[in-house]
Amino acid sequence: MRTSTVRSVSLIAANDFRLTMKARGALLWAFAMPIVFMLAFGLAFRGSSGSVQKARLTVDNRDSGFLSRSLIGELRKEPLEVVDSLKAGEKAIRTLVIPEGFTEKVLDRSRVTLTLVKEDDSNVEAGEAVNAAIFRCLMRVVSPLIEIEAGMLERTTNGFAFKGDSLAGSPYRSSLSDPGLLARIETRLDSLRAKPSIVTLRSTEAGVLKRVPSGFQASVPGNLVMFVLMTMVFSGAVITVERYTGVLRRYAYTPVGKTSVLFGKLLGRMFIAFAQIVFLLLVGKLVFHISLGRSTPALILLMTTFAFCTGSFGIFFGSLFRNPEQVSALSIIATMTMSALGGCWWSIELVPRAFKIIAFVFPTGWAMDGIHKIISFGYGMSAVAADVAVLAAFGAAFVLLASWRLRLAD
Repeated sequence: MRTSTVRSVSLIAANDFRLTMKARGALLWAFAMPIVFMLAFGLAFRGSSGSVQKARLTVDNRDSGFLSRSLIGELRKEPLEVVDSLKAGEKAIRTLVIPEGFTEKVLDRSRVTLTLVKEDDSNVEAGEAVNAAIFRCLMRVVSPLIEIEAGMLERTTNGFAFKGDSLAGSPYRSSLSDPGLLARIETRLDSLRAKPSIVTLRSTEAGVLKRVPSGFQASVPGNLVMFVLMTMVFSGAVITVERYTGVLRRYAYTPVGKTSVLFGKLLGRMFIAFAQIVFLLLVGKLVFHISLGRSTPALILLMTTFAFCTGSFGIFFGSLFRNPEQVSALSIIATMTMSALGGCWWSIELVPRAFKIIAFVFPTGWAMDGIHKIISFGYGMSAVAADVAVLAAFGAAFVLLASWRLRLAD
């Protein structure tokens, strides 16, 4: 590209950027209103994006023995919200019923049944977490009894011994003739549970945790994409106004060619879009405390491609109309449709499969998919390669269509 052409493109881009930054209405909708929407949507749909919500478990303990108390104590160490009693009018989501005689039956090695009662509308994943926690706690409470019984056998405790290949008696039956035995078993049980574990298990996520974005982690990128698109679409109205008032026609009588005008307009819109993106991401990070992911280069590449795509769309959109009155109403319709169906208002993971497919018909769907891969799920450059490629293809197509439609002499 010749030096004169580069200069022309730069001057047109700088002029468009300067005029936009001087317009108070444009600044309001580009930089102030997105923050209001981020706050409103973030508070309305806040969820577990910042923290893991604990599953709630109500315990109905009908046993008076020490094993039931130990079980409840172990449950409180789990990432659960354990409730002993409900307030008036409060509903139990899931209830663990510890039956009467639980301690006696366990010490007697008799069958005993714990019952977990769940409401029909309770969360399935939370219920599975509670089930696993109960089994873990039962093992921690009951397994030390094996060592206690082995010690009783070594000491030939009264009424507790091997007879042939089977074990006769039980700790509970032995306590009938030794009133202080249960207290000693309880003390011994506490000391065994307090001992450091010989074997420890460390678990980590096998890959990247993919939780549905909610709260500000969903509202910030969604409104960012929507308002950048809105700014670019309304900038298309400026193209229409310039055609209507003859501003573009004046370029035809200057040495500046159509290509320079087109790329100057595109570069100016990309400057505006990128300024908007950087500002809103900083607000999301510093004000709403969202994560920006682990790969800054991937985020910069994705957002630059998105700025190119939306800037191109704005020019193409403006090239479709000659009357400024037509473009104003259609700008709102186009922005709202692409934002809603592209996943800016709600997470794509929550909609039926048909709408997930429809989302990727629009650039907004690819932008939201890519930005959540980076900032919500922690992926890097390779994961968003397809999103970047498709956004670039959309942008290139819009530029070609705008070049075909736009006539400086019209």
